[in-house]
Amino acid sequence: MTAIINVALGVIVFVRAPQALLNRLFFGFVLTTSLWVVAVLLIVCLNEYLSLLFWMRFSHAVGAILACFIFALAYSFQGENSYPYRKVVPIFLLGFLLAGASMSSMIIQDVAVPLEQKELVYGRYFLVFPIFYGTVIVFALYQLIRQLKVSRGLVRYQIRYFFGGILISVTLASMVNVFLPLMGVTVAGFRNLGPLSILVGVGSISYAIIRYRLMDIHLALRKVVSYGLAVFLLTAVCILPAFVLEHFFSIVFGSPLLYGYLVLVTLTAALFFHSLNRIVQAVVDRYFYRGVYDYFDTLIDANKGMVSMLSRDQLLRFLVFRVVDTVHITGASFYVRTVDRSYTLMASRFSNNPDAPDDNDSRPLLPGGLSFHLESTGDVLLQTDLHVATFNEKRDLILNEMFELQAEVAVPVMVEGKLEGVFLLGSKQSGEPYSSQDVKLLSALASQLSVSLKNSQLYQEVLVMKRYLEGVLEHMGNGLVAVDANGLVTTFNTAAEKFISKTSETVLGKPVEEVLSAELCALLRQTVEDGQCISEVEVTMSAEDSMRYISCSTALMEEPETGGRGAILVISDVTRIKELEQERNTIQRLASLGEVAAGMAHEIKNPLVSIKTFAELLPEKYEDYEFRHNFSRIVSQEIDRINNLVGELLSFSRNTVLRREDVDVGTLVDEVLLLLTPQLDAQKIRLISHFEEGILPVSADRDQLKQAVFNICLNTIQAMPNGGRLRVGVTGVKGGEGEAGWQAGKIRVFVEDTGIGI
Repeated sequence: MTAIINVALGVIVFVRAPQALLNRLFFGFVLTTSLWVVAVLLIVCLNEYLSLLFWMRFSHAVGAILACFIFALAYSFQGENSYPYRKVVPIFLLGFLLAGASMSSMIIQDVAVPLEQKELVYGRYFLVFPIFYGTVIVFALYQLIRQLKVSRGLVRYQIRYFFGGILISVTLASMVNVFLPLMGVTVAGFRNLGPLSILVGVGSISYAIIRYRLMDIHLALRKVVSYGLAVFLLTAVCILPAFVLEHFFSIVFGSPLLYGYLVLVTLTAALFFHSLNRIVQAVVDRYFYRGVYDYFDTLIDANKGMVSMLSRDQLLRFLVFRVVDTVHITGASFYVRTVDRSYTLMASRFSNNPDAPDDNDSRPLLPGGLSFHLESTGDVLLQTDLHVATFNEKRDLILNEMFELQAEVAVPVMVEGKLEGVFLLGSKQSGEPYSSQDVKLLSALASQLSVSLKNSQLYQEVLVMKRYLEGVLEHMGNGLVAVDANGLVTTFNTAAEKFISKTSETVLGKPVEEVLSAELCALLRQTVEDGQCISEVEVTMSAEDSMRYISCSTALMEEPETGGRGAILVISDVTRIKELEQERNTIQRLASLGEVAAGMAHEIKNPLVSIKTFAELLPEKYEDYEFRHNFSRIVSQEIDRINNLVGELLSFSRNTVLRREDVDVGTLVDEVLLLLTPQLDAQKIRLISHFEEGILPVSADRDQLKQAVFNICLNTIQAMPNGGRLRVGVTGVKGGEGEAGWQAGKIRVFVEDTGIGI
């Protein structure tokens, strides 16, 4: 089975790169080890003299050639161009000569009796075999150590795995099958260890050749050492009490006591092994792996540091410097995606260029081939990935780009499925390659960095929007005051400072009642409580020596986090607009003064007609006391009307002021009809009047209301030149549930005539 597995591994390695010298030599090495394993198997199984002698000689012959392949493999990591054929070929010639000699009695003379012991009788020149074998193996290991000191990158890991595999397998197999028998130690029961050790070595070397992302052998040994020490300590603690009790106190463990003790030991192991292993691992890391593994924890701490940074430039600079300093690499750079979908260098640190350029125009761009590959795969890219990939133009292009960028590793930073950044890392200063653990760590770092970049991007967007809004608020002509759900002022712009005569530093965070007038506070409070916006409400404010007109509008401001309501008050100074409106009205009134004067002349003529009529009737009815009394009262009122009309004409360019008072509409209409009595009698018009009782007075301008009723009635009289019927009255408009209309606040004055119409 071991031979079959060895051959299978050899075929797998050979098929991956048939033209590579390393793969071809390894395939020869695997075939040789498989033959040796078969020979050992037959030696263990056979007891027939001739067959046993043949296979023992054959195993030594194959062993001589096996040493030659190990020697050849030790030089294969230098590359095919510098491969020392002049050293390797003579060794193979000597190996084949020794193999031929091993098939004769010069090396193995005979098999000792009994045959079951499998003991050899060495020939006269047997010492040549261990000397050749040992010398070749030692020189091969020495060559590996020399290459290990000068090699860099993936080759260093491959040499380590090859060195470990050879040291474990060949050394153990040689001790069991060559050196221990030479010293007279019986090894018949240990021959099976040779093939098993060979399997371990072949597996280790196959892993080193096939895999291009190798696990750091230091970390593998670290786990083995920590777990082994933990198991050893726990075993010692569990066995020591039983040993002391049995040997010093003569306490014999019977079956019940033994079972109970085993249960106790099992529980102890289950409870304390994890904690003990953690302590042992910490001790091993401290004394044996310091500087090799500490940077993992340091990079994890870097993740924590990135979370607290919101500035993108600060974040990237922190990351680049931290990685370069902790991992001890030759340099690192970070490229960020721009608006035009190119990738610009934002932060870098190299031994020959510690800082990135500050001028955006001089910042280098990331080549397109590398960025396209990273966006399509989304995986960490090592240079070793490209070295083992199938040859094509794309691979060559990306490899050249990474070489020009001094990048050993390219880490894509994906945000929502898009490549937002590329983190390039140079080679390690120690020459160590990037292991599979490094790749996992960098992938985790990229994931955390993508979150931090997204947070930074959102922060920058919010910051830009905040500055934009602050600029708008500071330069807008309208004042703006915002309050939160608690009535505290949260925004107070420059224009509001001019309106309120207070600075934002003194009002922010204070209750709005201490900042604004009661009228403005009422508008904000109404918006917050009712949820309805108020639009363009005019408010007057007293200035130092004048009155200012302010237009106020409010808007509701929801707070999603707390569910509370705030409000915004927008203040606009419309004083100048009001002044312009007044000037416009004055001009319009003056422009239409001629038209108004003609109308006013008609208005003045009406009371003069009444006065003239009474004056004409005065000689005839002078003796009538009631006539004289009415004449005196009505003439006086009509003169007052004329005086008011003249006053209104003079003050036409000024705003009309209503002189409100409580007016009995029925009495007022009766006075109007009394004034028109002469015209009614002259034109033989029958008057029918109706005044409903209980009508309450109304608030109105008495003179203007009387003038309006007088004009309507006069128009009706003029519409009946041949006589007719005039019906005038005052009634209440019926409200709900049969109540009188005046109780609902409404009355009706009606004037009906039988004339020809106006």
